[in-house]
Amino acid sequence: MGLNRVECRRCGFKWNVAASKKNDKDLLCRSCRQGKQKVIQYGDLRCEPHLGKVNDDLDPLDDNGDLYMPGVRLCGHRDCVNSKHVSSCD
Repeated sequence: MGLNRVECRRCGFKWNVAASKKNDKDLLCRSCRQGKQKVIQYGDLRCEPHLGKVNDDLDPLDDNGDLYMPGVRLCGHRDCVNSKHVSSCD
């Protein structure tokens, strides 16, 4: 049985789904489906979504409109602010 990977239409996070859902283009990941939460658990992966403002690309912003914790999110969620998931661009 092959992996059926889909991409969240909002944030771009990719995950495996059942074969019956693989062609569904309107799927949202757990992070985008749920309301504001402090922690979202994906098995061993513990993401902490940014609860403030985000830009059009879903990158977290501080109160001044500057990027908050800029860098690449290793978990695949653009709004994650878990410091273990952010790799600096330097």
